[in-house]
Amino acid sequence: MYKLLSYPMSKRMPLFANNPQMKIWPESSMENGDPYEQFFIETVNHNGTHIDAPRHFNPRGARIAELPIENFVFHHPVVIDLPKGKGELIKAADLEPLADSIANADLLLIRTGFGKIRDYDPHVYGNENPGFHPSAAEFFLENLPVLKAIGMDFPSATSALHISEGIAFHQIILGKNATDGRAILLIEDVNLNQDLSGLRRVYALPLLIEGIDSAPCTILGEF
Repeated sequence: MYKLLSYPMSKRMPLFANNPQMKIWPESSMENGDPYEQFFIETVNHNGTHIDAPRHFNPRGARIAELPIENFVFHHPVVIDLPKGKGELIKAADLEPLADSIANADLLLIRTGFGKIRDYDPHVYGNENPGFHPSAAEFFLENLPVLKAIGMDFPSATSALHISEGIAFHQIILGKNATDGRAILLIEDVNLNQDLSGLRRVYALPLLIEGIDSAPCTILGEF
């Protein structure tokens, strides 16, 4: 059985902070007498469910279309519940008690419960979201040797209320200062507000566009 862990993109989707809204308009329309449908799409590549590749904050990092396809397939996903509210940051101290249970994860899905407000309070979802403290990035890199990606049920790893901490987290986790070249991908705005028991494998497939740092993605969970 499969479940969709990403959200469809739309002109009504919640936005992180001051990101511009997605625009969709027809190039051709059967309602206007054309023989087929065709659309223009304009959006920031960090709107909706998307993958942050290293280049997002790392000037030496790979762009999304340069990453091996194996980076987007996860055979040992682990889901953890870590309740966080408006503006609260996930720190190393939150993760240390879970170290043994997440040690072998190649994908860590962090469910804070904040995703529950996505539909009914999109402004708060995008402007008062939880995020990560830089100490969490150091914990992930030092303690989870096979971790390839982190997914979260909020729109950005940066809390809109703690921008400087979020920038530092992104820089560390995406390998800006790494001497070994290691980086961990970030999958933001993931739909974790559902039963994920029995999750066996995850496919997070980005839209491969050359030249851009990151991209929207479709995520399938195999159960």
